[in-house]
This record gives sequence, C-alpha cells and structure tokens, in this order.
Amino acid sequence: MLRWSAVAVAVLLLGTGVSLAADPPHWVGATETTDCTTPCHTTHQAAGGGLTSAAGNVNLCQSCHNSNTKPITNSMKADPHLTGTSHAFDVASVNATYGALDPQNTDMLLRVMDNNVVCSTCHDQHAADATLGGTPTISPANKVVTLGGAGTLTSSGTYTGSAGVWYLIEITETGSDTTALYRYSKDNGTSWFPSGCTSAAVGTCLTATSTPGAVDSGVELTFTGGAGTFVLNEQWEFSATWPFLRAKLDQGDINAIDKFCRDCHREWVMTHDSDLIAGGGVRTWDGNFKSHPVGEALGANGQGYDRTQPLDGNGLAQNPGASPDVDGNPTNDLRLDDTGFVQCLSCHGVHYADSNTLSVDSP
Repeated sequence: MLRWSAVAVAVLLLGTGVSLAADPPHWVGATETTDCTTPCHTTHQAAGGGLTSAAGNVNLCQSCHNSNTKPITNSMKADPHLTGTSHAFDVASVNATYGALDPQNTDMLLRVMDNNVVCSTCHDQHAADATLGGTPTISPANKVVTLGGAGTLTSSGTYTGSAGVWYLIEITETGSDTTALYRYSKDNGTSWFPSGCTSAAVGTCLTATSTPGAVDSGVELTFTGGAGTFVLNEQWEFSATWPFLRAKLDQGDINAIDKFCRDCHREWVMTHDSDLIAGGGVRTWDGNFKSHPVGEALGANGQGYDRTQPLDGNGLAQNPGASPDVDGNPTNDLRLDDTGFVQCLSCHGVHYADSNTLSVDSP
C-alpha cells in the first residue's frame, strides 16, 4: 500500500496555506514553550524527514513524553497477555493475531508510517477537540510568579470547554484563602477575565474560596492559606484539555460512522447476533476470533442476564451519566458511550491501564 512520506505531507500543508492551531500542551504559556519550532520542527537540517527535530514520530513524541507528567516510554508498550500498560505503538498496523488492519479513516491511514502504528496515527498533536470525545484533564496548578506569598492553589473540576486551553491565574489584591481577589487569562495574559478586573479596579474581580469554586468551563479552584498568604501579582498556570484524538471515539451501533478502536479492529467487531465482516455473532459464530459484543446496549439480546448498570470496583452499581464513580476510583469505571452502548473503551484503557481494578491508573 502506498504511504505518503512526512516530507510530502509537510509540503502539501505549506503549499495549500493551511495554518494549524496549537492547543495545550502544545502551546506557549508562562512556563511552557511548545510552538512550531520549539521543540518539534526544524526548518533546515532537520533530523526527521518531516522537518522534525527528532527522527521518527514515536521518537519525536518521546523526546518530551519521557520524564514529564505524561510519560510514554517503550517499557509501557503492550505485549498482550504479558506486559505493558499502553496500547502498542511503533508496531505493524496489520496483525492477524490481534485482529488489526490498516484504518479506513483517511487521516489515520495517512499517519501509518512505514507500515507501523505510531503516536500520530491516533493522536492529532495540533488539535484538542471536545467533539471527538475522550476524557478531559485539568493539570495541577503550577506557581509561576512567586512574590513571598505562602498560599497554595489547587485546580480541579471537569473541563467542559470546546478545545484545550492554558489558564493563567493572577492575584489582584492580597488576602487570605477567602478574601484575596484574582483574575484569569486564557491567552497568557493578553486579555483577562473578568474583563474589568485590574489591581486598580478590583470591584469586578473574583474572590478566593477555601472550597472548590467555579471559574470557567467546569474548572474549579481551591485556595489554601491564612491571612495575607496570597500576594498581589503572584501567578499560577495550568492547562485544561481534551486528549488530542484524530477521530471521534466509537459511538452507536456497529454500523455507525464514529469508529476509533472498531476501525482497525473491525474484523473482530460483533454484537450478540451479527458482525461487520461475514455475518457471524455470538449466536451465529463463523469460527473466527471475535470481540465481546460491542455497539449495543445492555440487555439488547433480551435474555435478561445483563445488569442495567455496570458494577464498580467495590461491587456497587455505578451511577448513570457522566460521573458513574462510586468507589472513589474513577479510573476503574466501566463507561458506556453517549448513546448508552457498550464499546471497546467501556472495558479497555489505552494508556496507563494496568488491568487491576483496585489500583488508580495515572497520570
């Protein structure tokens, strides 16, 4: 099968005048510099064929994702049934043993490099888009300007923004964890919210709270410290982002157009009585390896042995909706898709999944 080279892709993008946005963590913030030329791309004498500073897509990604807050090292690569906590990468895209085929999604297929699945096959480093699904993350708040204050700031919540963003928090009036005033920026201090909040006009500023307080798009902040521990002009920074997916996660029945896992692993996809390839399901098995039924709701076969809600790690029924956790460990939740259907990711984790329901998968 013909593969486009990285150089050809780069030339095509430059020639058509496409300008790709950069979302966190691939962005310039108060302490982070990840833009077009730092550290990924080199315009001349590049080590990689796609004008990249490191040769090979996985090697390029690992040049940052090695010892940072979200490392992806070769030791994490899955050897099914044996070792690993991450979906395999830098391995053949076609593997009959595990029912893997080249993706049919055009953007994903374009990023099958040297016949291997790489980081960019599944992840779009230039876009963190909420419409593609996945679980958003809010990074820990990092103090970037220290002026003697002893207060601490904790970021939390469930991010609901449409795309990833960096938040910059600035103290506009010295005070305690319940009296200090602050404002926030989503463009590294070019503009601020609330718009009228400055150190000279604090009437419109936000007030610190010692319990999680709503800020923006589901982001919450908790201030901790005594009187005077938050000092004028001190700043914190954190990111809130979606997981940089290249295609929308699996949604709906097995014939639905939204396929992610089911794209490459389509030969194994089936329901209780049908599949996508040869017309074989649990009831009419065709003799080939298949997955657990996916793309259907609990109880769809009418046999009465499915629960209405999956159980959590402590044996209690998970709550329906966006927050099903009941045992204090959201990383072991069995999540149905937005249509209430069982999908591959209902049971399987892609990264940092150790297959132990009692442990917390992190980061």
